[in-house]
Amino acid sequence: MTRMGDRVRVEYLFSRACPSHEEGLERLAAAAARAEVELDLVVTEILSDEEAAARRFPGSPTYLVEGTDMVDPPVGVPFSVDACRAYRDPSGRIGPLPHPDDLAAALTAPA
Repeated sequence: MTRMGDRVRVEYLFSRACPSHEEGLERLAAAAARAEVELDLVVTEILSDEEAAARRFPGSPTYLVEGTDMVDPPVGVPFSVDACRAYRDPSGRIGPLPHPDDLAAALTAPA
């Protein structure tokens, strides 16, 4: 498990086609503060379907924590610059961003 005060590498992949990308970054920063970890953050805008396919981008926003997607996308999800991501919260509701608790847990999970 990541210890408090550790650094965690996160690549934040997004597309401007989805309106939640700015709030997604804010939520990530809040989760890092809550988990007491520092981020080595790389922000990458996906600009084309070709880039989406090459990066295996299932939708915006996508959080790669230490190189691994924090949530495995369903099998068969197409990779597209226009795709918006859906996340399920602990109560089962679906929304455009991961729940803050899920983000904090991903930042402190074993590498």
